[in-house]
Amino acid sequence: MATRREARSNSARSVELTGEVSNVPHARHLVAEDLRNTNISPTVIENALIVVTELVTNAILHAQPLPLSSTRTGVVLQWAVLGDDVLIEVSDGGGSERPQVRQPTSTEDQGRGLSIVDAIAREWRVRSEPGRVTVHAVVGPWNPAA
Repeated sequence: MATRREARSNSARSVELTGEVSNVPHARHLVAEDLRNTNISPTVIENALIVVTELVTNAILHAQPLPLSSTRTGVVLQWAVLGDDVLIEVSDGGGSERPQVRQPTSTEDQGRGLSIVDAIAREWRVRSEPGRVTVHAVVGPWNPAA
């Protein structure tokens, strides 16, 4: 179950999600609902939702949970509109490996999430601090000149 706790400062939003994969559609819905009330293009919104899906799923499946408010644990999803771009950050308690792009074989059914993020996001990176790992991605309009 997700605990909705939004922070609004300079259009930033945040939600705490307990560690069930069933919270991924809820996360997508919250971000979609929020972004559809902005001037962000529908294509950027759809790409942002793909990135949210991949990052939240990876955090829930492959990392330790973070302590959340009250006695719950899980992950924290944050997003903000920055001009024509959407900044997405997902924080968790870290896993056995640092998040990285993998090259799975065609028969493997997992391991493509960060490859998808890498293909869609304008930029992405991993920030680590004791007990917390955050994957940060910026999604924006496609620019063939970039």
